[in-house]
Amino acid sequence: MIRILAAALAVGAALPAAAQTYSNPESVEAHPRLKRSLVSNTGGGNILARADDGTLSVFTSDPASPYGVELLAGTLFVLDSGRVKGYDIDSAEPVMNLALTGAAFLNGITSNGTDTLYVTDFNGRRVYQVGVGDLGAPTQIQLTSTGTATPNGIVYDRDENRLLIATWGSNAKVLSLDLGTPGATPQTLIQTTLGNLDGIVLDCDGTLFVSAWSGCGAAGGCLRRFNRPFAIDSTPIVVADGLASPADIDYDRRTSEILVPESGGARVSVHPSSCGRSLFIDDFER
Repeated sequence: MIRILAAALAVGAALPAAAQTYSNPESVEAHPRLKRSLVSNTGGGNILARADDGTLSVFTSDPASPYGVELLAGTLFVLDSGRVKGYDIDSAEPVMNLALTGAAFLNGITSNGTDTLYVTDFNGRRVYQVGVGDLGAPTQIQLTSTGTATPNGIVYDRDENRLLIATWGSNAKVLSLDLGTPGATPQTLIQTTLGNLDGIVLDCDGTLFVSAWSGCGAAGGCLRRFNRPFAIDSTPIVVADGLASPADIDYDRRTSEILVPESGGARVSVHPSSCGRSLFIDDFER
């Protein structure tokens, strides 16, 4: 079952409110505590907050061209034109603004869940590590090059202490970067027949989901699932077809659903994962 959550018109009795709409939605991040998700609205130059019923409001209009978003320790981090910006998740006040030296086009972002971000540079074919333990003094290093592969979405695999990286192009690969081995280079984990992988995420069982723009065996883009143990020739399992340029996805731990911003369809679609709904909302971060 697929649910499409379109922008809803907000109407107030006293004040007329302009409808908020998607314009090239690029990345989505679930915020379970407040039962909402944050969507980088690249064409609109803002971050939208989407309620469960699809109603949209503006979280912040500060970014100029937002791409990847990641929630960590009460801060929403946003990739914006060569910068990593941070906003308090409750007030939306800016708390960090770091220009990544040498960055070309920052696209995907993930975290280790404590104090470190990992960011892909699509045009530079690099992955950066950003330390955010002190928001007043963030640090950056170029963690690795991805060689001839163009990195897009990225997710941290806590169980294996590695990064999984979705790549762009035909017969796209999922790369794996071992964080426990200094100087390690990305290795091919899964060789797909899909084209232009964009988003990548793990659900509660460690099942891997990727969004692809082409090569789906059906018209349009798609969402595919790979079950563990992963292998070079792992079989993709159909989750959804006919998606319009599906971009940077996320797993909502509260609803156990996969959220897919469809940048070519001006919508966010919602799809089932392999997990059940969470009962422990109090455990979710601020």
